[in-house]
Amino acid sequence: MSESLPVDPLSSATPVVSPENAAVRRQLLYHLVHDRDMLMCEAMRILGSPDRAEDVLQDAVLRCLSSQALQRTPDSPCSYLRRMVRNLALDHYRKQKREIPCDAFAETLVCPATPVEQKLSAQEDLVHLMRALGALCPKRRYAFVEARLKAKQQTEIAREMNLSASRVHALIQSAQTQLEAALAETL
Repeated sequence: MSESLPVDPLSSATPVVSPENAAVRRQLLYHLVHDRDMLMCEAMRILGSPDRAEDVLQDAVLRCLSSQALQRTPDSPCSYLRRMVRNLALDHYRKQKREIPCDAFAETLVCPATPVEQKLSAQEDLVHLMRALGALCPKRRYAFVEARLKAKQQTEIAREMNLSASRVHALIQSAQTQLEAALAETL
């Protein structure tokens, strides 16, 4: 069974560090400070941000200070710290990818419902359009509705109405002009 470490009487949460463990931590902290630029570059290469890389280095310092598993200095402290920083940077990168950016989240906060004024305006426009359609002569109205609303070919409409395709085209154009003028008057 493992031996529990004595606890500092001033803080029940902080265990007292053995002299061997303190020496290991000092050695690792020395390498963290001495090789800071190299470790910072390693974290920035993965994260692409100096601020996040600095956070990773701070996490590495905290891990070195709080780890109870370190009983002896690693064979290669620089490699050990580089691996630690790399793993922490990858953890931060994965966490960053799971986070939703604020600007993307703001778009979802906008109410998807159309404002009441827009609905009322659209309804009024539709009433005006229906009145203007009703005011068209029957041939123009039929040609316009079949071509523009039902998406029929003009040659097909011409066959149904027993007219030439150019005459159907003229009916549709004149109906559109008349409708645009009627809607412009109401606005």
